[in-house]
Amino acid sequence: MTTPRREDGFDKLRREYEAMTIGPLIWTLTVELAGMVGRRYRPAAYNRGAAWDDASVEELAQETAVELLIGERQIDYIFTVADSTEDVRRLLVRNVKRALWRRHSETVVDRLMGRVRRTASQPPFRLQSEAGQRWITLVEEPGTPRALNDAELRAASAAAHRAPRLIEREDAERASMVYAPAALRELLHAVIGVTGGVFENDLARILRILLTAWLPASLVSVESDDLADTTAGVRPANDGIDRQDMETAMRDLVESMTVNDLTVLVCKTQGLSDQSVAERLGRSRPWVADRKEAVLSRTDATLARVPEPLHDEAAAHLLELASDRLGESLE
Repeated sequence: MTTPRREDGFDKLRREYEAMTIGPLIWTLTVELAGMVGRRYRPAAYNRGAAWDDASVEELAQETAVELLIGERQIDYIFTVADSTEDVRRLLVRNVKRALWRRHSETVVDRLMGRVRRTASQPPFRLQSEAGQRWITLVEEPGTPRALNDAELRAASAAAHRAPRLIEREDAERASMVYAPAALRELLHAVIGVTGGVFENDLARILRILLTAWLPASLVSVESDDLADTTAGVRPANDGIDRQDMETAMRDLVESMTVNDLTVLVCKTQGLSDQSVAERLGRSRPWVADRKEAVLSRTDATLARVPEPLHDEAAAHLLELASDRLGESLE
């Protein structure tokens, strides 16, 4: 006689999804992961200033479930592609992180808009009042004030995507400026080049589009940690030593680089062309190509000395340190 197959955890999750979309098992898992992920990040930036507790973790889980899992039908996507409980956990973690970044990006955009006003009030930009709103355009090519439609917002966002962004660290004492001054001016030029001018409220929408697509390094770190069962054991005894050595190696590498080298490194990791980097640095494209080869060669050589399980974390830490130094040099 054939013994019935025992239903595993993934089967139970799938059956619950098919019966009620989000039931007690999926909800409990979402709350668990919201607590595991959320407590890692600064309450001031990611929990509206309140300390993390059970109530705030449940609120984060509720936002994840309502706005993303149901509102954006991410729960359907999860159970379309997942083949195991680990897959479900990984994809739920990704959505918790998106919910965290949505909270944070609102504050980031508010802060950026203050800098935009200061930047736009100086040539070559022009800031003027139109129908109770602020209109940003160029002094020599003033456009006709008008609201942007959805297609224009997408086109402006695509153009502005080329402006390089600094990496944010969740353990930093102050939030990242996101765009260095020169990059913020480049972003405004890109938007105005597509639209002829932009109202502040439309620019804020463009920034939200850009920043929703840009998760800081701290929110896209190695997910094996995110998925680890805390009851399954502890890290290897030498892991802390390896990590400390890795952080020292990345810090030494950044400190040995010039600002131009760091600019090349950060811009190339964001997919910018050699010509774009050359224009930003006031150098020739062949010069950038040579520096890129040298910088990436040094970076690869340093990463090769890092234990393989820490490679992704080392690369993220390197970009964080590089962005910190670039931010300090450009403020």
